Amino acid sequence: MWKDFFSFTKQERQGILILLALIAGICIGKFAFSKKEPLSEENNIAQEQVIGYQEEDTIKYLPDNETTIVLKPFDPNSADHSTFVSLGLKPYIAQNIIKYRNKGGKFKTPDDLAKIYGLTIDDFKRLKPYVQIKPENQPIQKQQITIKDSTNKISFLQKENTPPIQKQEKITLGIFIDINNADTAELKKIPFIGSGFAQRIVKYREILGGFYSIEQLKEVYGIDNDLFLKISPYVSIAENPHIQTVSVNQYSLDRLKSHPYINFYQAKVIIELRKKKSKIRDISELALLEEFSENDLKRLTYYLSFE
Repeated sequence: MWKDFFSFTKQERQGILILLALIAGICIGKFAFSKKEPLSEENNIAQEQVIGYQEEDTIKYLPDNETTIVLKPFDPNSADHSTFVSLGLKPYIAQNIIKYRNKGGKFKTPDDLAKIYGLTIDDFKRLKPYVQIKPENQPIQKQQITIKDSTNKISFLQKENTPPIQKQEKITLGIFIDINNADTAELKKIPFIGSGFAQRIVKYREILGGFYSIEQLKEVYGIDNDLFLKISPYVSIAENPHIQTVSVNQYSLDRLKSHPYINFYQAKVIIELRKKKSKIRDISELALLEEFSENDLKRLTYYLSFE
């Protein structure tokens, strides 16, 4: 019976073959003659936007290690954002420095760089040798002078108010000036020292608390080894010089880090140690802290008090 169900006449078989041929022809024709529909203008724009976003993200999230680091002398009071980034600082740290300056902050010594929020100890130690802070320029004062020409016509000119140059009397070999007690007038008597250097020596002496060695003159901005060798035969320091000390157990963080030999991180660990022990008894306790090197402690011996 099932054989009768699947049996076809000759005409039925021919019809089935024709139907299959038509179906196959339609499928082949549709495949052969169909064309890819072009993207509409809106689709093109959308695709460009997607590509644009992808490119933008790639630029925005470039790895930090692809930045070329160039270590070179710089002045934190005038360097721009790109300079800080080229020195290896992250962009947000560079922005913090710019914001600090915009609010009136100034870097007076290289150690002042350590107080920038977010700056790591490693970055500070790496950049400190390259910090070169230029002295502030003094404004030029001008005065008016009158000039009469042949027709008695009066005109006015601006002239720089520069006082007449007076020859400064200099001391000779065998005469010494105590750099802890001399004012700017006395310091200018030292050969090769003018008004600018005399003012810098006095200013540095004030923030330092006094000199314990004439070698410290090399720390004054602009006094290099050559100049120091020229002036050293004319300077001296009295025995047991009076040094203004820093109270380790009483000064605030800001007062501690204002000293040229104490940076922000060192001041911070002093405060933390003081809280932990209630009182720091002598400099040997600071020697246990990794923030202080042997050279740091040697210099600070003259300036720290532990009352």
